[in-house]
Amino acid sequence: MYSSALTTDSQTYGRTSCTSLNYYYETIQVNVVKTDWYTLSSNSSLDTYGYLYKDHFNQFNPSENLLLRDDDGCFKNQFRLVTYLQSSARYVLVVTTYYSNVTETFSIVAFGPDNVILNHISKYLYYLVNNQHRIYETLVTSIFPLIL
Repeated sequence: MYSSALTTDSQTYGRTSCTSLNYYYETIQVNVVKTDWYTLSSNSSLDTYGYLYKDHFNQFNPSENLLLRDDDGCFKNQFRLVTYLQSSARYVLVVTTYYSNVTETFSIVAFGPDNVILNHISKYLYYLVNNQHRIYETLVTSIFPLIL
């Protein structure tokens, strides 16, 4: 299980192109040991929203690299993402809320045939090179392996 919190110090973005930029979110790198089907679900008192991306998450274009999203696929307004993950690929899970300006603790539970490794991505840094956004990430040094 991976546990964290969305706080007023968390990064913010617009969940869709039509929403304001005041949705707190956290980015989590997801890696699997074995290529197979996995389930990622949230557990929180708030109404969570989960997005799964391939390679990276671009907060300025949330639809870029988007594989899957869910709002209430699990009980009590929790997200549930069921997908086929490859061991050679890199995925980013974005945890946010259905409503803007909401903060609270949350946890992520993963189910599958083998280990799931979840790393908190502390920051996304953007800069403009040749009129294209380049994305760089800093991972928190602690790793949260899940033994399934």
